[in-house]
Amino acid sequence: MTAVHGAPHPSAGAGELPAITLERVEQSLTRLGYSFVRDEEHPEVLRARFDDYRFHILLAGAHRSVLQTRGRWNHSVDISRKVEMIKLCNEWNMNRVWPKAYVRRESESVLALYGEVNTDYLCGAADAQIDRAIECGLSTVISFFREIEARLGSDLGPASD
Repeated sequence: MTAVHGAPHPSAGAGELPAITLERVEQSLTRLGYSFVRDEEHPEVLRARFDDYRFHILLAGAHRSVLQTRGRWNHSVDISRKVEMIKLCNEWNMNRVWPKAYVRRESESVLALYGEVNTDYLCGAADAQIDRAIECGLSTVISFFREIEARLGSDLGPASD
């Protein structure tokens, strides 16, 4: 296999790292001391709460090799504030590497804010790399949510479940 630029693909040859699997992600969460559950409707998704924010941790991509840590802010926002929320997310995204921040419409009148960190492990991963990616995802998404809360102050939307 070759990479786009014609060089051998990094996964070719000796010393390959073990493939990332959901079981390895579960082991990492356990090693880090975090509680989680498998989503009953989507068994490929691990659900957890950190600092009262809901998180989904899953493997995405065609090869299920992208570790995705996605959090939802624990407040809802009225649709009338869409432009304001998009500006806050864009400002965050322009000034920071992680997490990707975005607004998502959840109903006719409600928006939610999300933070997401994706790490590609197509070539495999050591346990320490998985641990670090999860910690990075959680800490940076929580930082984004706290920044939004500090910026909005008493003008927060209603807390959501």
